[in-house]
Amino acid sequence: MAAILIAVCTAIHYGALKLSSQFVTPSRHIGHCLGVAVGSIVIAHTFEALLYAAGFWIAVYGFEIGNLVSSSSSDSSSLNFMDYFYFSLVNFTTLGRGDLMPTGHLRFMAAMEAFHGFLLITASGSFILQVMSGKKPLSS
Repeated sequence: MAAILIAVCTAIHYGALKLSSQFVTPSRHIGHCLGVAVGSIVIAHTFEALLYAAGFWIAVYGFEIGNLVSSSSSDSSSLNFMDYFYFSLVNFTTLGRGDLMPTGHLRFMAAMEAFHGFLLITASGSFILQVMSGKKPLSS
């Protein structure tokens, strides 16, 4: 499941960067180019974290390979999908607050998400640096 999420999110991320690079032209105002780049990257990262949240949800309720537990309560049944999405966003950005913790094989998925999120955020940073320096990223 982790490998599928990595492949799908990588493809989505590349597509988002490739699409936004079409609207980044060095002759346009840098503010416009930066707005397009940052906007598309935020949307891509949010959607990717949402896919990981769905993966966690399916892993817990479909495959029963682990759980997501709150550090303030032992009752994990009170968690809803937004809690999974929150955990995914915090994990994807490698912030790792620790108020929700994965158990079982969900720990592996969480580790892979953090690693993958770090790679995608780094790629996004590189993309934005190219835009800010007046270059057209991903041009052939």
